[in-house]
Amino acid sequence: MYSLVSASVLAIDLARHPSGAAIADAVDQVLALTPADLDALASQRPAAAEVRQRILTAAARAPQISGLMGTVIAVVEGGPPRPARAQVLVEALAETMMGTLAELLTMLQRERPLVDADPVGVQVALDGVTAAWAGRQADFDDLMLLRGPWAASLGPLPPALPRTSYSLALGTLLEAISRRTPDAWRRTAVEHDRHRGGQHWSTAMHASCQAAYDEGRLRDVARAQLAAARVLRLSGASTGHDAHAIAMAVTAAVQATCTSDLLPQEVGAALIRSWEAGS
Repeated sequence: MYSLVSASVLAIDLARHPSGAAIADAVDQVLALTPADLDALASQRPAAAEVRQRILTAAARAPQISGLMGTVIAVVEGGPPRPARAQVLVEALAETMMGTLAELLTMLQRERPLVDADPVGVQVALDGVTAAWAGRQADFDDLMLLRGPWAASLGPLPPALPRTSYSLALGTLLEAISRRTPDAWRRTAVEHDRHRGGQHWSTAMHASCQAAYDEGRLRDVARAQLAAARVLRLSGASTGHDAHAIAMAVTAAVQATCTSDLLPQEVGAALIRSWEAGS
């Protein structure tokens, strides 16, 4: 489910995850690890396997979209549901994570810088992400044991985003996310829905992701999406009736900001349209 090619999917999930900001920080740190950082991680002693397994088991209990779809199918097979029940299903679908912690850890293991790193350092890095994801769902002592080697090796925050041709525009966008008013978010959501969100969003996002891949920008764009997810989660706009539409609009705006120089003008305009409706 998760990949750097479609980092927007992870960003949307983190915007609604209770520990989304902490996870975004941890994943961002992993993507930005230097050789010196990896050496520091490899010098640590990871937590015991049983501690890790208890936390992974706790995290796996969270609702998943695959399980929810079985309920949706069972309901609609009996005919169109009543409006009130249909609304409950729509809200549940919008609030349920599309991916899982296991999928996130698998993605990180197959991407640089972890793909060729020392196995001990890789485990410490993955444990840092796992602890962030679990948050208060796991035992506090277990979390401290799992996160300890990671925290002892690195600072608490990821390094600054790389300096790029779009750095100024991205900084302006992130600042605006944190300051946008509820009425502005409502206009963004309405505009997103007016274009039948999913299909319109997916087509333009696919073009942008392909352009980022071709240009070698995947990791930089993924870090930008994580930064936006962090800000959106902390802004308070990542919950409520319009949260899913807002998250999709924000990720599209980030993609447009990071790849507009690589896209036809009409594709860039389509990506930014919903965001600009709230300006």
